[in-house]
Amino acid sequence: MQIESTGTILIVDDVVANVRIMFDLLNQHGFEVLIAEDGETALQITQMNQPDLILLDIMMPGLSGFETCRRLKENDKTRDIPVIFMTALSEAKDKIHGFELGAVDYVTKPFYSEEVLARVNTHLTLRNLQKKLQSQNLQLKLLNEEKDEILGIAAHDLKNPLSAIQTLASMIAGDIDNMPKQQQLDYLRLIQVSSERMFELIKALLDVNAIESGQIHIQLIPLCFSAVLEQTLQSQHPRAKAKNILLMPQSLAVTKDCVLAHESTLRQILDNLVSNAIKYSNRGKTVTVRIETTEKNLRCAVQDEGPGLSTDDQKKLFHKFARLKPRPTAGESSTGLGLYIVKKLIETMNGKVWCNSELGSTFIIEIPLCESN
Repeated sequence: MQIESTGTILIVDDVVANVRIMFDLLNQHGFEVLIAEDGETALQITQMNQPDLILLDIMMPGLSGFETCRRLKENDKTRDIPVIFMTALSEAKDKIHGFELGAVDYVTKPFYSEEVLARVNTHLTLRNLQKKLQSQNLQLKLLNEEKDEILGIAAHDLKNPLSAIQTLASMIAGDIDNMPKQQQLDYLRLIQVSSERMFELIKALLDVNAIESGQIHIQLIPLCFSAVLEQTLQSQHPRAKAKNILLMPQSLAVTKDCVLAHESTLRQILDNLVSNAIKYSNRGKTVTVRIETTEKNLRCAVQDEGPGLSTDDQKKLFHKFARLKPRPTAGESSTGLGLYIVKKLIETMNGKVWCNSELGSTFIIEIPLCESN
């Protein structure tokens, strides 16, 4: 009977002959085996190197097997390790007492190899299933907490623009015949701004859901990075112009800029970084976009002249709903999801992103160059 190794087993017995029989049997079938000659040693071993299962003799000098089992089950660190008693005791009350202390099974002396292996294999399988279930339960708990957080934040961030739209629409509808046309246009522009904020949040939430559910499947092809960047800067020009911000591209001796990427994904990343730089810069400042290459990668750095980021804020970067101390300088909206999305998207293209914050903030993305370069 061959059983594939599935873990580490601790044998606890003061009789050398018994230990040798068990060690040879388990070792022969590929298990990693630890040995303790008494209960105290067993407790010490389990604190340093937790086994997947314990074979525990009952009749030992010093701490008995029953007392050792009781202490194992009282300790949070060792509580879930399955314990199988090895015993020559035949009284039902002894076996019941072992189960009451938390043991999962027992094997009787003299040992029968097939019985020992069958019981060990069964409880290791059950333990592995228990670990998997515990992990899934923890994951579900975290996902549920995250869902509640997302719903709470989304409800809060959608409430204000919805309230503004409702109020302004009511004011227009209630006095449309007497309200000056210019005032109506002003209210309609505010409604437009509020709806754009709602759309931005909803789009970001949908992007996050697509990323985390594995719905994003992209095909990487050779692209001219400079061309995609130029289109991005052109699309961001009106926002920069509204705040009198200069967008300044720089290429530092770049002779090759063909990258392996997905065009719309790359544009989304650059749009996010450039728009953030504009958003957090005061009027009249400069946003610098630099391109440089290493032997295998292209780097693009987007630098603003804003207040920079504290050490605490830098630790929060690239996390969902990160709320940072700096705020947009002209009342622009911020979902707290943009940089999280950037990080996930750049990673789908085998790239990475990071931030340096000394004079202002500089966000750098790195993406592999095409071999054809």
